[in-house]
Amino acid sequence: MARLVSLTAVPHDPTLPIAARLAPEGKAHPGALPALAGFERLRADLDRARPDVVVMIGSDHLNQWFMNNMAPFMVGKATRMTGPFDSEIKAWGLAASDLPIHGALARHILKDGMNRGVDFAYSDEFVADHSFTIPLQFLRPEDDLPVVPIFVNLLAPPVPPGWRYRQVGETIRRSVESFGDGIRVAVVATGHMSNSVGGPGMLRVQAEPMSEWDRAMWSLIEANDVDEITRRSSFDQLFAHGNGTPGFLGYVLAFGAAAGARPSFADLVATGAQPACAFLAWDEAALNGGEA
Repeated sequence: MARLVSLTAVPHDPTLPIAARLAPEGKAHPGALPALAGFERLRADLDRARPDVVVMIGSDHLNQWFMNNMAPFMVGKATRMTGPFDSEIKAWGLAASDLPIHGALARHILKDGMNRGVDFAYSDEFVADHSFTIPLQFLRPEDDLPVVPIFVNLLAPPVPPGWRYRQVGETIRRSVESFGDGIRVAVVATGHMSNSVGGPGMLRVQAEPMSEWDRAMWSLIEANDVDEITRRSSFDQLFAHGNGTPGFLGYVLAFGAAAGARPSFADLVATGAQPACAFLAWDEAALNGGEA
């Protein structure tokens, strides 16, 4: 059977690739450097985990699916995952990505999920936006591993509540571990801490890098109080702290996949250069009862 050897939850702020390009010239915002260091730390951790495939869990920012056509959870089972959109490449100078999809694992997660109570939608025609390509290019710049993209709805109400995201995370893990091939699998989820896109709230982080909500939720993360994290993670509760804050549900999904294990690494970067960035990781030992 397959083995989950790495679980990571990271941001996908599109300003960070810009900072990464400027850093070698000493021109990056100093507040972005700790976030870049967080990615580098987790890149090295992922490399040590020696995965054969990455299950990448991200969202679509209303680039191809909209309020009238948005699946809660969807498996991408095309032959390749390409992206991001041309508009994102032009706006932020993002690198293009073109990775093979592990079709057998994608189809297994789709079918096994149904047996476990998650009716995943699926698609063979999609583009992976920056929420997929940014984490992967930071964490696996070699672009040498097949992926399984899983899209989650964080933007178009009705958005599933935290308990459902946690349940889906648990299901993805069980499906991975029931896959009848002895491969090593990494799961990468992405999302936000508190975040506002557009309007005056977008500039709040410059004066208040860490909001009260960030402090409260990070305290729960440090305590590994997944039940309380889940209880506070409905769409309405999160949206009240910024229109992008429901992206935190990506982290809730990761806690579900962790199945109660405490993160082996946790760091919150709040400098004002970008919205607060949470970096969480569970290594192979943490995920498997101390056995690596």
